[in-house]
Amino acid sequence: MTKAIEEQAISPLPKRTHPEGVPVTRLGSFTYIPKPATTATANGILAKGGLSITLDATDEDLQDFVHTLSVLECGLSRRWMELEA
Repeated sequence: MTKAIEEQAISPLPKRTHPEGVPVTRLGSFTYIPKPATTATANGILAKGGLSITLDATDEDLQDFVHTLSVLECGLSRRWMELEA
């Protein structure tokens, strides 16, 4: 393995609790663990099968994406319930 590939390799999932008020989210077969709001040094994690990838550059984008999906899901659920009523 080259040094660049070793640096990007998937590492074991760190022992860390997820941030308060921010849910851990399933993204297909992966689990997204957002970075804690109280620290600027930690990053979010994308995990699968006990292994993880630290999201250095894409964490904020993924948080925005997951939030947008949640807003869409709430809106669609509300509209669906209105149609059934």
